[in-house]
Amino acid sequence: MPTWNYWHRLEYRRVLRKGHYLHEYTEVVEDQGWVLQRRGMSKEEYFTYYTQACARDFLGRVRATPGTWIVAVYHTGETSDGPRTLRGSIRMRWQPLNPG
Repeated sequence: MPTWNYWHRLEYRRVLRKGHYLHEYTEVVEDQGWVLQRRGMSKEEYFTYYTQACARDFLGRVRATPGTWIVAVYHTGETSDGPRTLRGSIRMRWQPLNPG
């Protein structure tokens, strides 16, 4: 059986005010999306695009508080609890489509 190297840990921090963040959620996923690239996009553009899509899905499912979020993506390798290597992070505004 092949061993995949696609485990990632996403940490979601809500911005409270400048320089102050609250780590509210951690999501662990087996997902190869961060190793792919989309035609017409740089690696950085695709990283942002893909991370925002994953974050919007997750924040919607957990009914997260609207606001500004920092989402850090760590690669953990062959297991969900492997050593973390930061792939990157994004800052995004989150507003649910159907609040309430």
